[in-house]
Amino acid sequence: MRRHPSTPTTALLLLALLATAGCGSEKASNQDGRTDKNGDGQPPAAGVTTEPSPEPLTGTVWTVTGLTAANVTEDLPAGAEKAAHFTLGADGTLSGSLGCNRFTARAQDTGSALTLGPVAGTKMLCDGGKGAVEQHLLKVLAGKVGYAVDGRTAVLTGPDGTGLRATAD
Repeated sequence: MRRHPSTPTTALLLLALLATAGCGSEKASNQDGRTDKNGDGQPPAAGVTTEPSPEPLTGTVWTVTGLTAANVTEDLPAGAEKAAHFTLGADGTLSGSLGCNRFTARAQDTGSALTLGPVAGTKMLCDGGKGAVEQHLLKVLAGKVGYAVDGRTAVLTGPDGTGLRATAD
């Protein structure tokens, strides 16, 4: 019986292909069958997170996106979107727009609250949605204002419980 000379070579090539079939995979299985994400057989690096780090309250332009009253936060009224914004400067000045009028106030930051001096601003007549936002923000920005920053969102709460939600620009 005559053997084909390439049979051992073909068999070796097939074995080599089967042995390397999984080498291009992006995932590797651990001994217990779980799959890691980096494909090197090691668990992902500790401390790796996809959550954005919080924006600093100071030096960031914050655009008001919602108003809180009676523990309920609602979006701004029609026509008042993106009109109100504020920035806490490194010099301790809180300034921006109340929706219609520009404002400024001295602010002392304690790390979780701002103690605000009197709000000074322009005196244009504001009605409709912008006027309602302005009146609400004047209540929030009176005296001691609590704040929390979570990623790109800041929440400020005034002494009477009224508040605002803002997004970092």
